[in-house]
Amino acid sequence: MPLLTAAVVIVGILCVIDLLLSFGIIRRLREQNETLRKVQQQAGGGIDADIALPAGSTVAMFTATTVSGAEVSNLDGTGFLIGFFTPNCEPCKERMPEFIEYATRFDGRVIAVADVDPGEADDMVGRLGEVAEVVLERDGGPVHQALGAKGYPALSLVDGSGTVVASGWEISVLPVPANR
Repeated sequence: MPLLTAAVVIVGILCVIDLLLSFGIIRRLREQNETLRKVQQQAGGGIDADIALPAGSTVAMFTATTVSGAEVSNLDGTGFLIGFFTPNCEPCKERMPEFIEYATRFDGRVIAVADVDPGEADDMVGRLGEVAEVVLERDGGPVHQALGAKGYPALSLVDGSGTVVASGWEISVLPVPANR
């Protein structure tokens, strides 16, 4: 019996050590993430371009159906502002009001892609629907692929020739729109 007790105590001590090491690793990763965020801000958002096609890239052709049943595509040769959001993403919740405010001042077509199933996140879809044509599409769908969206939120401004003017995950990477 003393041998079993000793084994349980040793395993318990090892578990506590493992837990402490895990907390240390998590803390270190958070510090590195904060450092990377500061570097990205100092670089003017250039590192953010990895979340979508970078400026100067050409967008592949796409067609999608909005929640209202209309068809959107980039085949008509008009530029557009596009944002990719999902309801279970904290940065999306932080940036969506900024996107909505930017879209109200943007003079052009606005598309919002929501990674939700129909009926889910009606609040998010409704809020985006006030300023944009909303497409429901899972990550990896045709619109995601056409714009190279690899995360959330992803924002892109595309001109009439299908060239990305600016992209990133913060509104600050987009040019200031003219007041309407």
